[in-house]
Amino acid sequence: MAWQRKIPFGYMMKNGEILCCPTESAAVKEIFRLYSEGVAYSKIADEMMLRGIAYHKHTDQWNKHMVKRILENERYLGEKEYPSIIESETFMRIQLIRGDKNTYTPCPEYIKPIREKAVCGVCGGKMARDTRASSKVRWYCQTEGCTNRRYIEDEDIHTALTGRLNTLAQNPDLFVWPFPKQAGELTLEAARIQNEVIRELNKAEPGVEYTKMLILACAAEKYSGLPDDTPYHQMKILRERITERPMDDELRNEILQTAVQEIRFTEVGLELRLINGETLEANGKEIGRCLRQQQGK
Repeated sequence: MAWQRKIPFGYMMKNGEILCCPTESAAVKEIFRLYSEGVAYSKIADEMMLRGIAYHKHTDQWNKHMVKRILENERYLGEKEYPSIIESETFMRIQLIRGDKNTYTPCPEYIKPIREKAVCGVCGGKMARDTRASSKVRWYCQTEGCTNRRYIEDEDIHTALTGRLNTLAQNPDLFVWPFPKQAGELTLEAARIQNEVIRELNKAEPGVEYTKMLILACAAEKYSGLPDDTPYHQMKILRERITERPMDDELRNEILQTAVQEIRFTEVGLELRLINGETLEANGKEIGRCLRQQQGK
């Protein structure tokens, strides 16, 4: 049976957080070092087995494909929840060494915010960006079994998103956020703690420290029940800016960061889902023939 790792080699999950695995992350650095010195994939795999380093817990066997996947994995640069293991200069040098068939295309700064919000328009899974032969940029769904794959140059997707954000700005009604409701009745837990405070204070000799603890706990519970009006004010300010000033890169970036929750890759283009649940549907005009689905490739 071909066992698959849930997270890339070099990392481990601890208390819900992805951390560097000391043994594996050291092996990742060694794999990059060996390859930079001209050692072949298969020889590196043999070396890992000689050192007793397991690729995953089910087997200590390595092969050249495992080594190749490690050398081309951009997560080692430090992406989102993944801590950095390999420096960008080292990673780029390795990609250049790998030859013309696997030329590495660096990720431009303007693409990084898109990667954070990129979602599959088919299944809702996370979309990832990587590069394949001849520097071709590929966006693919990370959900197992989903075949949503898109090949589009970074400049084209940036242009497409710019068009979508411009269209979004022309529809300020999409930025409406309901005014937050005022705090209502106490939660059951807040009421319980409040009653305990009263009982303690009615004692002939209430416990000072215990009473302080109860009062703080009651305040914290009441605070947790307050409505969050931050999104309302953020969207209100954003609407005002859109209607009062001309559109520029700064304002587009503010719209993307504040109002857009997901960038969905659909068959006809980019669809924007906002934090208030509104959706700006894709119209297929911005990307056109540059964005096409590659089934089974």
